[in-house]
Amino acid sequence: MKNWFIVLAVACAASPAVAQDFPGAMIADFYMENFSTPKGWTLSYKGNERGTQVFVMDRDLDAFPQPGFLQPIEQLRRVMCGDEALKAMIAAGTIVRVDARDKQDGKTSVTKGPQLTRC
Repeated sequence: MKNWFIVLAVACAASPAVAQDFPGAMIADFYMENFSTPKGWTLSYKGNERGTQVFVMDRDLDAFPQPGFLQPIEQLRRVMCGDEALKAMIAAGTIVRVDARDKQDGKTSVTKGPQLTRC
């Protein structure tokens, strides 16, 4: 599956019509399908905010409090720095961030995460 993603990412980068678009939703889907994720966590792509590609990690800490000590940025680093094509995007200047949307004690809060600027 990883080879399929690399080929698709390179094809997108090579296509002038698609080169402007960041494949955030595809990256989030790739992470959810191919990586071992903490229970109760879901990664999605929010969009571009002032030049930063923003992902959101939904974490249900009520149902699954055990992985609460893990940081969403480390999960995003696994996917962005573990694949050569995505690593090249970061090296070329793409900035990504992952915010945490936590459900805890029946309430939902959003915490803006740090930026990933290098691998």
